[in-house]
Parts: sequence; C-alpha cells; structure tokens
Amino acid sequence: MDYDILATFYDSFIDPEVYEEYIKLINQYTSVSTVLDIGCGTGTLSIEMAKAGYEVVATDLSEEMLQIVSYRAKEENIELEIAMYDLLDPIDFLFDNIIASMDVINHLTDLEDVEFGFTNIYNTLKPNGIFMFDVLSADYIDALDGYDEEDKEFKMRWVSKRGEKEHSIIHTITLNIDGIVEETNIYEVTHDFKEYESIFKKVGFKQIDSIVLPERTIYVLQKSE
Repeated sequence: MDYDILATFYDSFIDPEVYEEYIKLINQYTSVSTVLDIGCGTGTLSIEMAKAGYEVVATDLSEEMLQIVSYRAKEENIELEIAMYDLLDPIDFLFDNIIASMDVINHLTDLEDVEFGFTNIYNTLKPNGIFMFDVLSADYIDALDGYDEEDKEFKMRWVSKRGEKEHSIIHTITLNIDGIVEETNIYEVTHDFKEYESIFKKVGFKQIDSIVLPERTIYVLQKSE
C-alpha cells in the first residue's frame, strides 16, 4: 500500500460525514487527555483534537501524508507529535485513547493480523482507555468491483477490481502529474462484523457503542481493566 502519491488529493476521497461521526463520539466518550491517531491521513481528526486540548500523536505509513499534517499544524499554530507507525508494531508508550479511522483496519490482510493489531492497541491503552475504529461492510466492498472513474481536474483514474480473497478489492489509481504518469495499488479486505467483534472481545475489549453508516460501522471499545 502506498499513499504517498495520493497525499495531495487524499481529502477529496474522504467522506466528511464519517469524520463528523468520529467527532461526536470523541466528545461523548473521551475527555481531554492523550490520543494516538493511527493512519491519520492528512490529520483532520488529529488537528481537531489538538485544538480541543488533547495531547496528540499523529501517525501514518506515508511520509507525504505526515508532511501535510505537519504543514497544517504549523498553519493553524497547533502542537502535536508526528511519527511513522504500523499498528502491527508494538509501542513503548501508553495512551488514554486510540483512533484508527477511515479503513485503517481494512488494510490488514487477514484476521490474524487484525487480532495482532487489536492486541497491540489493547496493550498500548491505559486502564479503561478508549479505542475507536471503523470497518467497511462486505456488501460495500463487493459493490466496488468494476468501479471506474476518471477525474479530469486531478488527472486521475481510479479503477477497482475484486481481489483473490473473499470481500477484498484492489484499487488501482493512476495519476498524471506534470506529464509524469504514476500508478499505485491499494488493497482492502473486510470480514463479517461478527468476526471483528469476536476478535476484539477475545483480546479483552468491551463494546460501549457502535454507529452503523451506509458503507461502514464505527466501533467504540473500552479496555476492560
């Protein structure tokens, strides 16, 4: 997965209503404290939480995304930490809250990685800490097969085709940047929501809320210690 060449256009792909739901849940279930934002993208949630007084660590696998986060934070005079991070890696610090929004979990290739990632997150949370994440529905992923769109403004073509695994999709994005054509493939896979629920309960989380949207479900979990 390589979001570097998409960083400049990332926000045009994102549904702002999903971020709005996260903000509502953050206001409802967390208080001003520490937060780890995994897969922060261009930093929309990280910056909003930093503005509200949270101590934010914004992480992503894309250096280009993090450069945009850094630029946005400086423009708005916001202080936050920025770091590259893969949720399959352990962390030596503890947080009150962890967020993995906008398909982060769908980029994990199988349920074993999901369990490993959830375990890392559980171990990184303080007692009674909050974890919020979302996953795409199987119906939504399956419906993407055959999607083909060309955006003349961004000189971009986006084609989605079914992957080898059940409920998986491969997005091929081609960009023409100043006459230079660049292409990247992004892989996503999802599972029945009950499988995710079984895993996070096994790890030790308790579910305190969920929001069902047309294409995804957002979960709010708490570390049961």
